[in-house]
Amino acid sequence: MENSKIMKEAYASLKGRWGLAIGGNLLVVLITLAVGVVGWGIAGADWGANITSLIFAPPLAIGLTIFSLNISRDTNPEIDNLFIPFKTSWVNSILAYLMMGILVAVGFILLIIPGIIAILMFSQVFFIMGEDKEIGAYDALVKSMNLMKGYKWKFFRIILRLMGLAILCIFTLGIGFIWLAPYINVVYAKFYDDIKANPSFKNQEYIN
Repeated sequence: MENSKIMKEAYASLKGRWGLAIGGNLLVVLITLAVGVVGWGIAGADWGANITSLIFAPPLAIGLTIFSLNISRDTNPEIDNLFIPFKTSWVNSILAYLMMGILVAVGFILLIIPGIIAILMFSQVFFIMGEDKEIGAYDALVKSMNLMKGYKWKFFRIILRLMGLAILCIFTLGIGFIWLAPYINVVYAKFYDDIKANPSFKNQEYIN
Protein backbone atom coordinates (compact mmCIF):
# COMPACT_ATOMS: atom_id res chain seq x y z
CA MET A 1 0.00 0.00 0.00
CA GLU A 2 1.28 3.47 -0.82
CA ASN A 3 2.21 5.66 2.14
CA SER A 4 -0.36 8.25 1.13
CA LYS A 5 -3.10 5.61 1.30
CA ILE A 6 -1.85 4.36 4.67
CA MET A 7 -2.13 7.88 6.03
CA LYS A 8 -5.58 8.44 4.52
CA GLU A 9 -6.86 5.17 5.98
CA ALA A 10 -5.45 6.11 9.38
CA TYR A 11 -7.35 9.38 9.27
CA ALA A 12 -10.52 7.54 8.23
CA SER A 13 -10.14 5.10 11.14
CA LEU A 14 -10.10 8.02 13.59
CA LYS A 15 -13.40 9.48 12.40
CA GLY A 16 -15.84 9.27 15.27
CA ARG A 17 -13.03 8.18 17.60
CA TRP A 18 -10.94 11.32 17.94
CA GLY A 19 -12.09 11.89 21.52
CA LEU A 20 -11.20 8.35 22.57
CA ALA A 21 -7.87 8.43 20.73
CA ILE A 22 -6.86 11.80 22.16
CA GLY A 23 -7.92 10.73 25.64
CA GLY A 24 -5.87 7.53 25.47
CA ASN A 25 -2.75 9.29 24.22
CA LEU A 26 -3.02 12.09 26.78
CA LEU A 27 -3.46 9.53 29.55
CA VAL A 28 -0.20 7.84 28.55
CA VAL A 29 1.60 11.19 28.58
CA LEU A 30 0.16 12.14 31.97
CA ILE A 31 1.01 8.76 33.54
CA THR A 32 4.54 8.91 32.14
CA LEU A 33 5.05 12.42 33.52
CA ALA A 34 3.53 11.51 36.88
CA VAL A 35 5.72 8.42 37.22
CA GLY A 36 8.82 10.47 36.45
CA VAL A 37 7.87 13.12 39.02
CA VAL A 38 7.19 10.48 41.68
CA GLY A 39 10.52 8.79 40.97
CA TRP A 40 12.33 12.10 41.21
CA GLY A 41 10.51 12.95 44.43
CA ILE A 42 11.38 9.64 46.07
CA ALA A 43 15.04 9.60 45.08
CA GLY A 44 15.56 13.34 44.87
CA ALA A 45 17.57 12.90 41.69
CA ASP A 46 17.16 12.43 37.96
CA TRP A 47 18.16 8.76 38.17
CA GLY A 48 15.08 8.10 40.30
CA ALA A 49 12.85 9.51 37.57
CA ASN A 50 14.73 7.48 34.95
CA ILE A 51 14.30 4.21 36.86
CA THR A 52 10.59 4.67 37.48
CA SER A 53 10.10 5.69 33.85
CA LEU A 54 11.96 2.56 32.75
CA ILE A 55 9.59 0.44 34.81
CA PHE A 56 6.38 1.99 33.52
CA ALA A 57 7.07 3.50 30.07
CA PRO A 58 7.73 0.26 28.07
CA PRO A 59 4.48 -1.53 29.04
CA LEU A 60 2.57 1.70 28.44
CA ALA A 61 4.16 1.96 24.99
CA ILE A 62 3.00 -1.57 24.15
CA GLY A 63 -0.44 -0.76 25.55
CA LEU A 64 -0.58 2.25 23.23
CA THR A 65 0.19 0.01 20.23
CA ILE A 66 -2.65 -2.32 21.25
CA PHE A 67 -4.97 0.67 21.62
CA SER A 68 -3.89 2.09 18.24
CA LEU A 69 -4.22 -1.26 16.47
CA ASN A 70 -7.76 -1.63 17.79
CA ILE A 71 -8.64 1.83 16.49
CA SER A 72 -7.03 1.04 13.14
CA ARG A 73 -8.78 -2.33 12.86
CA ASP A 74 -12.12 -1.11 14.28
CA THR A 75 -12.01 -3.82 16.97
CA ASN A 76 -13.56 -2.14 20.01
CA PRO A 77 -10.72 0.07 21.26
CA GLU A 78 -10.91 0.87 24.96
CA ILE A 79 -8.78 2.82 27.40
CA ASP A 80 -8.19 -0.45 29.27
CA ASN A 81 -6.06 -1.58 26.29
CA LEU A 82 -3.30 0.65 27.61
CA PHE A 83 -2.84 -1.46 30.73
CA ILE A 84 -2.93 -4.98 29.24
CA PRO A 85 0.89 -5.33 29.07
CA PHE A 86 1.19 -4.77 32.82
CA LYS A 87 -0.52 -8.15 33.19
CA THR A 88 0.98 -9.99 30.24
CA SER A 89 4.44 -8.71 29.27
CA TRP A 90 5.71 -6.23 31.85
CA VAL A 91 9.19 -7.73 32.29
CA ASN A 92 9.60 -8.58 28.59
CA SER A 93 8.67 -5.03 27.62
CA ILE A 94 11.42 -3.62 29.84
CA LEU A 95 13.97 -6.12 28.49
CA ALA A 96 13.00 -5.27 24.89
CA TYR A 97 13.29 -1.56 25.64
CA LEU A 98 16.76 -1.99 27.15
CA MET A 99 17.97 -4.20 24.30
CA MET A 100 16.72 -1.73 21.69
CA GLY A 101 18.29 1.16 23.55
CA ILE A 102 21.68 -0.55 23.65
CA LEU A 103 21.60 -1.56 19.97
CA VAL A 104 20.49 1.88 18.82
CA ALA A 105 23.12 3.55 21.00
CA VAL A 106 25.83 1.33 19.52
CA GLY A 107 24.57 2.25 16.05
CA PHE A 108 24.84 5.98 16.79
CA ILE A 109 28.29 5.51 18.32
CA LEU A 110 29.45 3.91 15.08
CA LEU A 111 27.83 6.59 12.91
CA ILE A 112 24.49 8.39 12.63
CA ILE A 113 23.23 6.28 9.73
CA PRO A 114 23.68 2.89 11.50
CA GLY A 115 21.76 4.35 14.44
CA ILE A 116 18.88 5.40 12.21
CA ILE A 117 18.86 1.99 10.54
CA ALA A 118 18.69 0.33 13.97
CA ILE A 119 15.70 2.50 14.92
CA LEU A 120 13.92 1.50 11.70
CA MET A 121 14.78 -2.20 12.10
CA PHE A 122 13.32 -2.40 15.60
CA SER A 123 10.41 -0.02 15.03
CA GLN A 124 7.85 -2.84 15.05
CA VAL A 125 8.94 -4.52 18.31
CA PHE A 126 6.17 -3.11 20.49
CA PHE A 127 3.50 -3.86 17.87
CA ILE A 128 4.74 -7.45 17.72
CA MET A 129 4.70 -7.72 21.51
CA GLY A 130 1.26 -6.14 21.63
CA GLU A 131 -0.09 -8.88 19.37
CA ASP A 132 1.89 -11.79 20.79
CA LYS A 133 1.78 -11.70 24.58
CA GLU A 134 3.98 -14.81 24.88
CA ILE A 135 6.88 -13.66 22.73
CA GLY A 136 10.21 -12.94 24.41
CA ALA A 137 12.12 -9.68 24.08
CA TYR A 138 14.91 -11.13 21.91
CA ASP A 139 12.48 -12.93 19.60
CA ALA A 140 10.46 -9.74 19.20
CA LEU A 141 13.58 -7.85 18.12
CA VAL A 142 14.50 -10.54 15.61
CA LYS A 143 10.94 -10.63 14.29
CA SER A 144 10.89 -6.86 13.82
CA MET A 145 14.22 -6.98 12.03
CA ASN A 146 12.91 -9.65 9.65
CA LEU A 147 9.59 -7.90 9.13
CA MET A 148 11.28 -4.62 8.20
CA LYS A 149 13.48 -6.14 5.49
CA GLY A 150 12.66 -4.18 2.35
CA TYR A 151 10.50 -1.69 4.27
CA LYS A 152 12.96 0.54 6.14
CA TRP A 153 13.02 3.21 3.42
CA LYS A 154 9.23 3.12 3.15
CA PHE A 155 8.88 3.65 6.91
CA PHE A 156 11.50 6.41 6.89
CA ARG A 157 9.47 8.27 4.26
CA ILE A 158 6.38 8.02 6.45
CA ILE A 159 8.36 9.45 9.36
CA LEU A 160 9.45 12.38 7.16
CA ARG A 161 5.82 13.08 6.21
CA LEU A 162 4.81 13.03 9.87
CA MET A 163 7.72 15.30 10.78
CA GLY A 164 6.35 17.80 8.28
CA LEU A 165 3.02 17.74 10.11
CA ALA A 166 4.85 18.13 13.42
CA ILE A 167 6.55 21.28 12.12
CA LEU A 168 3.14 22.69 11.18
CA CYS A 169 1.89 21.91 14.71
CA ILE A 170 4.60 24.15 16.13
CA PHE A 171 2.87 27.09 14.49
CA THR A 172 -0.32 26.24 16.43
CA LEU A 173 1.58 26.82 19.69
CA GLY A 174 1.72 23.07 20.14
CA ILE A 175 -2.05 22.58 20.26
CA GLY A 176 -1.99 20.58 17.04
CA PHE A 177 0.05 17.86 18.73
CA ILE A 178 -3.09 16.85 20.65
CA TRP A 179 -4.48 15.53 17.36
CA LEU A 180 -1.19 14.62 15.73
CA ALA A 181 -0.04 12.18 18.43
CA PRO A 182 -2.96 9.73 18.08
CA TYR A 183 -2.86 10.12 14.31
CA ILE A 184 0.82 9.16 14.23
CA ASN A 185 0.17 6.05 16.32
CA VAL A 186 -2.69 4.91 14.08
CA VAL A 187 -0.55 5.55 10.98
CA TYR A 188 2.11 3.29 12.50
CA ALA A 189 -0.55 0.67 13.24
CA LYS A 190 -1.72 0.80 9.60
CA PHE A 191 1.86 0.47 8.42
CA TYR A 192 2.40 -2.57 10.65
CA ASP A 193 -0.69 -4.34 9.34
CA ASP A 194 0.21 -3.44 5.76
CA ILE A 195 3.71 -4.89 5.80
CA LYS A 196 2.46 -8.01 7.58
CA ALA A 197 -0.17 -8.58 4.92
CA ASN A 198 2.14 -7.72 2.01
CA PRO A 199 5.63 -9.10 2.70
CA SER A 200 8.41 -7.80 0.49
CA PHE A 201 10.63 -10.10 -1.54
CA LYS A 202 13.34 -9.52 1.08
CA ASN A 203 11.33 -10.81 4.03
CA GLN A 204 9.49 -13.78 2.60
CA GLU A 205 10.86 -15.87 5.48
CA TYR A 206 9.02 -13.73 8.03
CA ILE A 207 6.73 -15.99 10.04
CA ASN A 208 3.57 -14.69 11.73
